[in-house]
Amino acid sequence: MKSKRTYESKKEHGEDISHENERKHRNESIKDDRGSLDLTFQIDILNKKVKNLDGLEKIHKETNGDLRIHILKQEKEIYQLKKDMAFQKETNEMDIMQKDNEIGRLMKKITEK
Repeated sequence: MKSKRTYESKKEHGEDISHENERKHRNESIKDDRGSLDLTFQIDILNKKVKNLDGLEKIHKETNGDLRIHILKQEKEIYQLKKDMAFQKETNEMDIMQKDNEIGRLMKKITEK
């Protein structure tokens, strides 16, 4: 069994047996003999591009929807945190007022004695 291809006859010496220079199709999915200027060929290519863009648009819409939901959740969390901070601030102010009153009462007791 031969391990590599060799020339069989003298005539083959002028041929390229490596097949390196064979024509390769730009788009493997379209294997026909229409030229690049053929309108049906161009329409087919544009239809495939539109299909790809439709898929991309669907992905973008889903991602956009997910991001909107995430933003709404974050805004709700921010609102709740602000509400909690306002309540905590009010509680702290009330504590300070009670302590001021108690300090005033104790100062009054000290000054009376």
